[in-house]
Amino acid sequence: MTNTPSEPDVNEAETQAVVQRVRRISVISSVIMLAGVGTVLAVIGYRLMTTQGPGSSITGTIPPEGRVTSAIAADGRLTVTYDRDGGPLIVVYDLRTLKETHRVSVGRPQVPRP
Repeated sequence: MTNTPSEPDVNEAETQAVVQRVRRISVISSVIMLAGVGTVLAVIGYRLMTTQGPGSSITGTIPPEGRVTSAIAADGRLTVTYDRDGGPLIVVYDLRTLKETHRVSVGRPQVPRP
């Protein structure tokens, strides 16, 4: 005679209570998971709908001040660094209007701009 555990009786009240508890936990877990996936999909959809397309091209000319050594566009500004005889010159332009907003002469007195 071997000592084998007997199969639990599915008709017992204790077994049915455990099965009900596992089902309840599974349903709660599934609802939480679906809510999380739904939230992530909603955020992705919102970001896709509210992001602007590729930026519009800006046309215009900037007067040459010397040889351009660098140009950086960020935060609605275009910063251009020129190399010229009197020393480097940094000019900041507004990207929407291409008007000069700041001018910094390195090695020379600063010239304030309105």
